[in-house]
Amino acid sequence: MKIQHIILPSLALGAAASLLPFGEKAEGFTTIGGSLSLSQRDVRVFDNFTDASANNNTTAHPQFPGYTGIEMATWKSGVEWGAELHGDGTGDTLQTLGSGGANFDISWQGNATGIGGTNDNIHSELVGSSGGVLAFTETPIADGWRIRYYDSWSWQDGPANVTSGICYQGVATHEYGHALGLGHSTVSGATMFPSISGTGVSARSIEADDQAGVQFIYGVKAGTKPRITSVTTAPGTVTINGVNFSATGNEVWFTQITNNTTGNPVKVTGVTSSGTQITVNVPATAGPGDVLVRNNGTGNANLSNAWPFNPNSGSPCLPGAPYCTAKLTSTACLPAINNNGGLPSLANPNAFAVVTTFMEVGVNGLSFFGTTGQNSAPFNGGTLCVAGTLHRMPVKNTGGAAACSGSFNYTLAEMTAQASGGALVVAGATVNMQTWFRDPPDPFTVGLSNGYQFQVCP
Repeated sequence: MKIQHIILPSLALGAAASLLPFGEKAEGFTTIGGSLSLSQRDVRVFDNFTDASANNNTTAHPQFPGYTGIEMATWKSGVEWGAELHGDGTGDTLQTLGSGGANFDISWQGNATGIGGTNDNIHSELVGSSGGVLAFTETPIADGWRIRYYDSWSWQDGPANVTSGICYQGVATHEYGHALGLGHSTVSGATMFPSISGTGVSARSIEADDQAGVQFIYGVKAGTKPRITSVTTAPGTVTINGVNFSATGNEVWFTQITNNTTGNPVKVTGVTSSGTQITVNVPATAGPGDVLVRNNGTGNANLSNAWPFNPNSGSPCLPGAPYCTAKLTSTACLPAINNNGGLPSLANPNAFAVVTTFMEVGVNGLSFFGTTGQNSAPFNGGTLCVAGTLHRMPVKNTGGAAACSGSFNYTLAEMTAQASGGALVVAGATVNMQTWFRDPPDPFTVGLSNGYQFQVCP
């Protein structure tokens, strides 16, 4: 295993950059050998970041549906290396996103359930410090990578200018450059320069030398590469418009709807096309994220750009999204609260449920909710994600057998029937939920999920 890392500018570099004679090509990028195949394009994050500031961004954006905080920042750090603009390129106050110009695009796969192995393609925090080193990427990359961030630094997720601490997105963009096969650059100001200045915000945006590097490894974006230009949804289906789709044998890749234990995209295979349009049924396991098309080839130039996709954008009723930070349990489970894929409509209240997974096994717990907004306050060794008056749901047991397999859910029907606050769960109300459960070995004897927010529909 080899490690590529980024440092603060106060540490000297191993060798000075050489000056090239005027008129020669001034490339500064280097490569570490290898590249990511189409089976290694997934990107996930395990949100074990201990700084609340790593999840400061609680504002959703349509170009990054379903995610906020460290998840959105990680997603942005990957799509910046993409072949072209991610959707319309918005989502970052300081730049447009998608600048690589190569035959390379990621498949965003959301949250992992742990730090994974060295080839599981996961970003996560690491306890400890190593001099001026901020983060490192574990390679070789032929079968994947892993990126770790030392918890001794104050990580900030933005999304606006970061004026203190370290810009997570900037460092993540640099480290992902190593994951796709780049070494350090001798060009000051390049994202792949081996050190950062200030908070590292400038590293969010890749520069000409970085673009030259990714194009050297994966090839300049081919004119034959599939290209998505727009996506429209209807209940249960999605229509993808673009160019260079094959007549037969296409694959459509989606982001998994809940915590992804493998990193694999949800795929619809054997898809036919007119060459410029594809329509498929959306799999039940596909959620907000990105959609990509691979035509019937297998090379880098056969996978399309990544396009933002929300399976419920064709409906006025949306399922909501998680936010805030969960508390690690005594056995290193990271509880996760999300939805079951239904819509929070009072017309069919049993079809929608808020589901909490990855809890301790066989303990009692409950979800509680409020209707006055989000929160981010210290609570029982973790974070209280719900503001205002808290309304408790009935106690349930997490069940399960294997480690971290505890789970339970509450339907919208159960919420509206809850006497302690159900009258507040009415059409138009914004509901914030969180789950509390027993964890006896924990110093506070309490486990806490992240938060979940949704708006009740008629």
